[in-house]
Amino acid sequence: MLDEVALRVCAGFATCLVWHVASAAVAKPLPSAEIDRVVVAAIPAWQGKPAEVLDRLDLSEPFATVSQWTLVVARDPDPSAMPGFTDPGALAVCLVKTLAVECSEKYGPTKTYPWTNTAYALRTAKVVHAGARENAPLLLLQTCSTSGMNGNCDIRTVLYAYSRAADRFHPVFVNDTRGSNNNQDARFVEHGPLRGDVIVNYPTDHAPYAYWIEVYARRGVGDYTRILRYRGHTGYGDGNVLAVADSEMPEILRRLGKWQLGDALPVPPQSPKGCGRLILRRGVEWCDFASR
Repeated sequence: MLDEVALRVCAGFATCLVWHVASAAVAKPLPSAEIDRVVVAAIPAWQGKPAEVLDRLDLSEPFATVSQWTLVVARDPDPSAMPGFTDPGALAVCLVKTLAVECSEKYGPTKTYPWTNTAYALRTAKVVHAGARENAPLLLLQTCSTSGMNGNCDIRTVLYAYSRAADRFHPVFVNDTRGSNNNQDARFVEHGPLRGDVIVNYPTDHAPYAYWIEVYARRGVGDYTRILRYRGHTGYGDGNVLAVADSEMPEILRRLGKWQLGDALPVPPQSPKGCGRLILRRGVEWCDFASR
């Protein structure tokens, strides 16, 4: 029987961690049921009700890790994080090294946004690649806070890199939005000249209302840093069906020296149905539905 110890710690400004350590070494890949068991044991039960595992992602193969690593997303049984809130409990997002569990249940205040962003819904959990040959893997995680009556929620986007020397995953990019209903976005670029970069857009606070456009890039093994910021030409509520990152792509690429007027317009990764040909209006890319 494993000699297990559970310890709850709050460290740093952005995470509350729960560690659950099993003393026995694991010589071969552990079954999913055993990993789920230690994750559930690491999260305190509430009125006798244990946490519920919602999703699981193997990280050992795509990252060629030294130890067995697994991402496990579980539902915390305790709904008291927000008094009066009737939805299920918050998410516990757990990185599991063999049988050692590190769960981030609450995202605390950041330098940019001084409020607490507790994850209640999982939007994305997948392995992406920053390299052109499907190499340089990163773990992309997007979670959503509590939703308002209009479906609006704060979205946190995190990219984790793996250090083989330390045998550990660590965040290299973190972004919080102030809601989701105003076309805010943090997009990891999976194809094209900006592959591996992240495009962030959010509305301006003053008229004429448009979007701030930011591009973040990672060079080497460090964290992502901002390489571009400008006030976009895409108007808030202008009727453009393209996502802001797509409508601004010609200008983004032009400012980074990767596109010039007269070149073919960048093709969005997901064009709206019936988009027709792409056209440029005052520096903004649009779908020309009249050309269908």
